[in-house]
Amino acid sequence: MTPTHTISADLDRAEVHFTIGGYWDPEGMKRFLFELGEAAKPLMKRGEPFSALGDLREFMPQDRDTSNAIRDSISAGARNGLRRFAVISSASLVRMQYRRIAQAVEVEFFDSVAEATIWLRRPG
Repeated sequence: MTPTHTISADLDRAEVHFTIGGYWDPEGMKRFLFELGEAAKPLMKRGEPFSALGDLREFMPQDRDTSNAIRDSISAGARNGLRRFAVISSASLVRMQYRRIAQAVEVEFFDSVAEATIWLRRPG
């Protein structure tokens, strides 16, 4: 249940990749989302569409305040160029939560990084 994460940006492909696991409190999630925004900032400054790949295989469903912080971050990303969000998770509750909070972008769910990457990089 301990919160974990990694974040990287692929500027050439206009993608932000992250892994996140555990159960987060709202303040910890806000710090993570700030770091994620910093990684995406060069992409947002371009004014062009970009995508995100989130590996949530170790992520747990979050409480309402934390989930609202995630929703607000996705909405802000959408206003700044985020178009597609590939979520890797087989947990039905995580998928349900992300379907609800990621309505501002095109989101799809996958069981593997390979499948998610193919969809993310598909034209259109």
